[in-house]
Amino acid sequence: MPGLADLPYELLLRLLLYSGNESLVSVCRWTYFCLGQEATPRQCYKFVRTKGGWNKGKMMSTALQHRFLSMDLLDQIDLNQHELIVSRRKSKRRKNNEECEMAGVRIPGRLFKVDDDWALPEMRKLCNNTSNAQRDGPKKKRRRREANPNQQRFDIVRRLVSMGVSVKGTRCTVGLVLSAKAGNLSMIRLLLKNGADAAGGGDNKALLLAIVYGHLDVAKRLVKSGALVNSLALRYAVQKKHMPVVEWLMRKGATPDMITIKLLDNF
Repeated sequence: MPGLADLPYELLLRLLLYSGNESLVSVCRWTYFCLGQEATPRQCYKFVRTKGGWNKGKMMSTALQHRFLSMDLLDQIDLNQHELIVSRRKSKRRKNNEECEMAGVRIPGRLFKVDDDWALPEMRKLCNNTSNAQRDGPKKKRRRREANPNQQRFDIVRRLVSMGVSVKGTRCTVGLVLSAKAGNLSMIRLLLKNGADAAGGGDNKALLLAIVYGHLDVAKRLVKSGALVNSLALRYAVQKKHMPVVEWLMRKGATPDMITIKLLDNF
């Protein structure tokens, strides 16, 4: 006898959307699998819209939880703003509520992952030439965007920020730390430009990891934005024998402690 998961994909999707019953475990699991494989951006949008109760903030949080998150899905959300509850709120008070809802959306750490086999993302737009952008159809631009997973994740984060997702305070500490560890300077610039705390709430972890892994350009950008140069940062640079970083920290006024002095004696 065929099981529930043997039903056609379209029927399963409609069943889940119209029922809204998360206790249908097998339907949920099968639908999540299908959404990551063959669903269109419009179907994914309908799914997160229903799960989020037509509320933009909740819908964005739902979309960020799943692997089918893409630029095309974000395009669908922008395209269908008129359908969402928050877009119908006109008063100043309700507008502030909308901003609070979007500020509560947290960007997951997986979007700051870096694949070593691919080039790091670039800050400039993918199509600087207007004529080329017009000549290239949406399918070609999409293929170019998906060719590099690092660039794709960067584009998604940049789009989320432009849609109102906040990276201020400690909300983006994980992203800043992961980007500093990987030497992802473009992502670091993007986060800092939009209000991320370079000092990480005081623990300075992003700068320390950039120094440990020898990413001097990232370290310079973090210090320029408020990260603190101290003796611990200098000690890590000496331990890892990153001499350009050591010289730069000394010029910035980092004072070696006794442990660092002993390490320098053993060079």
